[in-house]
Amino acid sequence: MIEAVIGLERTATLLKARGGTEIEIPVRVPGSLIASIIGEEAATQLRDAFGAGRLTLPCSHMRGAGAVRLSKRKHAERLLRAGKSIQEVALEADLHIRTVRRYKLERAFESRETDEPMLPFDRDD
Repeated sequence: MIEAVIGLERTATLLKARGGTEIEIPVRVPGSLIASIIGEEAATQLRDAFGAGRLTLPCSHMRGAGAVRLSKRKHAERLLRAGKSIQEVALEADLHIRTVRRYKLERAFESRETDEPMLPFDRDD
């Protein structure tokens, strides 16, 4: 809903700065915290759309350590799709090898199109 009002780029900027918190949308936008983050025009658009008051922002994962983890994961997944080895991905994405193995297994599991078990001991042979 926020994105529909101020666009994707400004929404991402706002969520990277304050995602997972509440922010005040003031009656007078100039000089406000929200205006310093996304600009007066976008802050005014939010005030007009939602009214003045507190706005709870989603996506706490877009800021701080969560954003770093998400960025590393996306980078690792790109490298895995490109055919890099688990060792290469771990070194390049600055992740533990067990983390990369888990990403690779999750990717394989999500892309399965069959009900066949993944592990040999899961079969009823």
